[in-house]
Amino acid sequence: MILKNQKLDELEKYCFEDSINNAFALWDLRYERSKTEFYVDWDGQIRGYMLVFNGSDVPSIIVNGSEGTVKMMLETLSVERAVIHLPYEYMHLWSKSGTMYRIEVMTAEPEFYSFDRNVVRIRDGEKLKSIFKNPEYLVDKAITFGILKENLAVSVASALVHIPEVWVLGAVATKKEFRNQGFATRIVRHFMSYAKGKTDRVVLWVRSDNYPAIHLYEKFGFKKFREDGWINVGVNIIP
Repeated sequence: MILKNQKLDELEKYCFEDSINNAFALWDLRYERSKTEFYVDWDGQIRGYMLVFNGSDVPSIIVNGSEGTVKMMLETLSVERAVIHLPYEYMHLWSKSGTMYRIEVMTAEPEFYSFDRNVVRIRDGEKLKSIFKNPEYLVDKAITFGILKENLAVSVASALVHIPEVWVLGAVATKKEFRNQGFATRIVRHFMSYAKGKTDRVVLWVRSDNYPAIHLYEKFGFKKFREDGWINVGVNIIP
């Protein structure tokens, strides 16, 4: 039975048992309930869930659980524009239109390496518009670090989720003309050093064919944990 916006305390306990797999669900349950729709597969206990986050320009949908749960949840979906995330092994269950990507989920324990005096915490969204069209979330909710040139960001990385159980490293981007100069390495080093002592695990999602990014993350101890699928429906957002 699918329940909408019910059994949320039980859902938080379910997600807490596997915080790495359910980092975004934990974050939304704790901080974004007003902007998220929660669907729970319930038969006396939770078998899986789907969440629909509506707090950005494009809805972000996460489906997790058994194959039966994922199939059931996807069958209820009717969306014209969205990004859908689900275990890669269940990608075949999506039979509608959309562009699909394979995503590697990588995780590491944060370690202290060094702080970079030129990496700063960015709290002003105007400084991020050199890289992101809509950077509001990155300054309002995330913890965002960057390297600035002429008071505009040229390279950034964010903690999209930052709770004691797990941090999510994301929005790692460098302006094209500043790539291959070590900026991303410096920011990730600073990020991991900052996360040390604040969380036990850092997790990230990266496209499986983005070999330079994967190599960068491996330098900081990230290892592949599992595979996810990313489906663009009516949008062209490259992971």
